[in-house]
Amino acid sequence: MSAAPRLAVLGASGRLGRRLVALAGPAGFDLVAAVVGQGSVHLGVDAGLLAGIAPCGVAVSPAGAGAFDAADVVIDVSLPEGTDEALAWLAGRALVCGVTGRTASQDDRVSSHAASAPLLTATNFSAGVHVLAHLAAEASAALPAYDLEIVELHHRHKRDAPSGTARTLGEAVARARELDFDAVALHGRAGAVGPRTDVEIGVHALRMGDVVGEHEVWIAGEGERLRLGHVATSRDAFARGALRAAHWVLDKAPGTYTMRDVLGLSGYPAPSEAR
Repeated sequence: MSAAPRLAVLGASGRLGRRLVALAGPAGFDLVAAVVGQGSVHLGVDAGLLAGIAPCGVAVSPAGAGAFDAADVVIDVSLPEGTDEALAWLAGRALVCGVTGRTASQDDRVSSHAASAPLLTATNFSAGVHVLAHLAAEASAALPAYDLEIVELHHRHKRDAPSGTARTLGEAVARARELDFDAVALHGRAGAVGPRTDVEIGVHALRMGDVVGEHEVWIAGEGERLRLGHVATSRDAFARGALRAAHWVLDKAPGTYTMRDVLGLSGYPAPSEAR
């Protein structure tokens, strides 16, 4: 291994990918690959210029044979099809995957990587979001008769709903009450839905403008409401979290890890980070 761990960014042309390229050096990494999908209009462009910094000498390249050969760790912030395209070429390298919106079969393919290398999956890389999930789980358990609602806001270009982070929050509060989130989640309401049930968790997705990401967990009872929330004002919070995770996972044994492990959070069953 070189003096600095060698990093490949998959999804390097996206919003978060560009910030990872820009912050990799200051975070102590040697950027060795900036990978995008086959046919991207950015192929061949210097990754530094694409990220809005000085040229870094790494040309944007397509996923395929040899794309990740120089890397010690790969951060994947692409799309589900981008992950599928790259998995065959990762060859046992440490993988930090933040892709959301995957199908169950895509989840299985990503999970199989953990058999030969450390795999860290996250629906959100910010430290604050995972502390929020931890606090929300504690509040959910302490107030078992209170109603739970989750509201998430993202930019107008986001493709999946609810967000992976909203799922993580929903699973955290549901598991604290020994509930199956998918069985009790109610995604929006319309028509004569009747009165609220005792176990449902409302989940509401808003898409507008250039919102980076906002999440709120409402816990409401008779005469009072508790509101826990997180507001991301810059994608740098996600990029720094992903780079922190990449440093952490480098020396780990093959297996599956999450940001909870990176942050040392415990006390409640871990929500799924698969999607």
